[in-house]
Amino acid sequence: MENSLRKEFVHRVNIIGDKQNVFKAFCPIAEKEWVPNWDCTLLYSQTGIAEKNCIFTTKSDNMPEMVWVCSIYEPGNEVEYVRIITGYFVTVINIKTTQVNEYTECIVQYTHTALSAGGAHYILNNFSEEQFLRQIDQWKDEIPGYLKTSIRDI
Repeated sequence: MENSLRKEFVHRVNIIGDKQNVFKAFCPIAEKEWVPNWDCTLLYSQTGIAEKNCIFTTKSDNMPEMVWVCSIYEPGNEVEYVRIITGYFVTVINIKTTQVNEYTECIVQYTHTALSAGGAHYILNNFSEEQFLRQIDQWKDEIPGYLKTSIRDI
């Protein structure tokens, strides 16, 4: 597909908490605890949690199985996942974290690239700036709640 459709969204969100602990929430296993309806099947990980080159799958009601690969993993600083829906689209999700006083500043970037006309249609009809901002802004409540019950500052 020549000159495939690409949509990119970037948002900055401040989350109360130490960046090392906030960063731990960006693991596919940890996300089961704070992302509504999130479930994954870990296919490869030496540690059983997020790490560079770990691979897992997810399933959505209206899409085929999604394969995820962790392409960057620098604990406390940056994590990147490449999500592939064969025949539809690829999404690269990059999160960079910085400590700012009592907050962790997260710069979140989603880049969706269509692999087919069906994928372009899906991206155009399901991924909007407004939807992205709502999703990421929810992290301000969801992640601190998760941290209170799951991870303790050392």
